[in-house]
Amino acid sequence: MDTVPGKPAKPVSRSLSDLLGDVRLSGRTWTYGDFTGQAGCAVSPGDAVFVHAVIHGSLRLACTGGAMAELGPGDVAMVLSGEAHALRTTAGATAQPHEGLRHDRDCDIPPAAAFGDGARVTARVLSARLHAQWPGEVSRAALPSLLRTGNGVLQSDALPLAGMGAGSSALLTRIAETLLIAALRADPACRRILSAETRDPIEDALQLIAAGPAQPWTVESLARAVGMGRSNFAAHFTQAVGKAPMEIVAERRMEHAATLLRQGRMKIAEISELAGYGSEAAFSRRFSRHFGMTPSQMREEARAARQEEEVPTPRFRALLAGARNRSARATEDESQPLVSPAPIVPGRVFFTQGRRD
Repeated sequence: MDTVPGKPAKPVSRSLSDLLGDVRLSGRTWTYGDFTGQAGCAVSPGDAVFVHAVIHGSLRLACTGGAMAELGPGDVAMVLSGEAHALRTTAGATAQPHEGLRHDRDCDIPPAAAFGDGARVTARVLSARLHAQWPGEVSRAALPSLLRTGNGVLQSDALPLAGMGAGSSALLTRIAETLLIAALRADPACRRILSAETRDPIEDALQLIAAGPAQPWTVESLARAVGMGRSNFAAHFTQAVGKAPMEIVAERRMEHAATLLRQGRMKIAEISELAGYGSEAAFSRRFSRHFGMTPSQMREEARAARQEEEVPTPRFRALLAGARNRSARATEDESQPLVSPAPIVPGRVFFTQGRRD
C-alpha cells in the first residue's frame, strides 16, 4: 500500500463479514436469577458485556445511562457498555445486589440466585458477565450501550436447553456470541459503526456521553475512551463543540433527567441516580439552576398537561349528556303501562262528527 510521508496510511476497506468475524465473547460467568413477587437485582458496572436472557415472566431493564427495555420470554438484552443497570419485575421493586455478576467466575453449570421474598417465582432470567473483543477499527464507545436481540436466529428454547448439564457455560458463551453478531448485523446504526471509515474521536465522545450521561465521566476517561491524550482531547473538543467536555456532560444529564421526570413513572431519588448524582439534594440544586424550577415542579407541570389532554372537550360532554337523556326518556316511556279505553255502557248513544253527504 502506497503512503505519503507524514500522513497516516489509508485504512484498507474490509467487508462486514471480516469485521463481524473479529467479534469475540469469552468467559464462563453464567448464573440464573429467580424473581419472586415484586423483586429486582442491581448489577455493578464492570469492564464486561452483560447478557440477560429471559426464560419466563417479564422484566424491565434500566441502565444508569438511561437506556431501558421491557423484556419477555425469549428476549435477550446485552449491556455492551458494561455500565450499572437493574432488572425489576415492577417499576418500584427494590433491587438487591447481584453478587453472581460482580466478578468473573469459572462456572461449568450456571448456579441460581434468588431475588425477592415471595412464595412463587414470577420471572426467571439467565445472565452472564463476559468479555468482548472488537475489531480494531471499531470504537466500543460508539456502540450502543444496550442491544436487544430476539428469536430470529435461534429457537426460543436454545438458551434454556444449553444451560443444562456439564459444559453448559462454554456452550452458552458461544450462543451469546452468535446472538451478538446477529444483532450487530441487523441493527442499521451498528452496521454504520462497523465500517472501515476513519471515525471522528470528538463525535465518538459525544455519542458516548449521550449513551451514558450518568457514567462518572472525567475529561481523562473520555479522552482515553476515544484514544486521545487528555490535553489534546480537551482542546479539540472545546474547539469543535464550543463548550468544555464536562459542560456537555452536565447538560446531557439534565436533559436525561427532564425526560424521565416528564414521563412520571419514577421517583425523584431514582431519577437523580440515573442522572449520575449520588445525592438527591445535589441533583435538585443543579436541576433548579439549569431549568429555573425544581424537579417536583417540572413533574407536576407535565402531569397537569397530560390530564388536560385526557379530559374530553365540553361539546363532547354535552353530546354525551344529550344522548344519555334521550335514552333515559325512551326507557321511561317504555316502562309506563298502556292506557286502556273506557268501557262502553249499554243504553247510551255516542255521537261523533263525520262527513255529511
